[in-house]
Amino acid sequence: MNKLKHHLIPLLIGLIFAIAIWQIAETLIADFWSKTCLSIFGSSFVEMPTMDKNGIPMRYYPSAGKVYDPELIAYESSRFYKTRIEEPRKNAFLLYSKWLEEHLDENGNIPHNYDYPKAHLKKPWFSSASHSATMLALTERAGNLRSPETFIKARKMLYTLQPEKGNFSFYEKKGGIWFQEFPTEPYSLSGMLKTLVNLSEYYKLVDDSLSWELFQQGVIALQAKLPELAKKNLLDDKYHYKNKRSEHLELVALLEEVNSATPDSVFTPFIQNYQAKSKQFVLFQFFSPFQPGRILGFLIGWAVLYLLAYLFFKPLRTGEHEGESS
Repeated sequence: MNKLKHHLIPLLIGLIFAIAIWQIAETLIADFWSKTCLSIFGSSFVEMPTMDKNGIPMRYYPSAGKVYDPELIAYESSRFYKTRIEEPRKNAFLLYSKWLEEHLDENGNIPHNYDYPKAHLKKPWFSSASHSATMLALTERAGNLRSPETFIKARKMLYTLQPEKGNFSFYEKKGGIWFQEFPTEPYSLSGMLKTLVNLSEYYKLVDDSLSWELFQQGVIALQAKLPELAKKNLLDDKYHYKNKRSEHLELVALLEEVNSATPDSVFTPFIQNYQAKSKQFVLFQFFSPFQPGRILGFLIGWAVLYLLAYLFFKPLRTGEHEGESS
């Protein structure tokens, strides 16, 4: 009985601490271990941003390794553009946007030049998220360098986001336009949201009526499809390698950006439900819907905390035994 008690108390203490830590800091723990694994072993269980020796952003995918992801490079280009008052940031913006312009194909599109087995994709393949992000980055580059040639390339990319002009989108039966991140997966929520955000930012820069029309059509399609895609109020993309809670929070943040650009904030009720989901008791989150990866991570954390508690109480148990024997 005493032996059982010696294990039961550390198990209970470990469980209490594991629940508290996972409730507050699960995403930080997942991010820390992912970066640690990538830096030490050169691989990770989730996708992670990194850089090449020249400072160009790359992304690590478990199924593809370290690759040049145009969407990430364009995102970083736009991020540095917004803070270009500092010379190093301006230089990074110009470096990244130059890379994008130099890597357009003969049709003016930005290819993903790597295989992506998780979505059964062979290179080159094309994505609305990368396409629209590059469109935005090149527009910013054109304005900064006063380059009409670059602006024409960006505007052409806007036109090909139309279903009739390219292969990045399609008309929904219930109305609106859906923008595709993966050719093999029509309803990738991440790519759709990123494309809408990019269209909104482009409209702010250029005041182009086509970009606003495409944004509005995308909002109509998203309104109709979102309840179906949010499984028990959890936003998820099955073709991405991410901690599910981190991904949910990222997608909610993107939806908030889209919502702020809509005149009547049509997604506010959805956002409130999704935000409540991320604050739900963490053990309930694991099973609604069932998420084995998060459960495994929690069990490993619990085991480590149990071991620490067991070792902490070991000297006290030794002292008790010595007292009894004397």
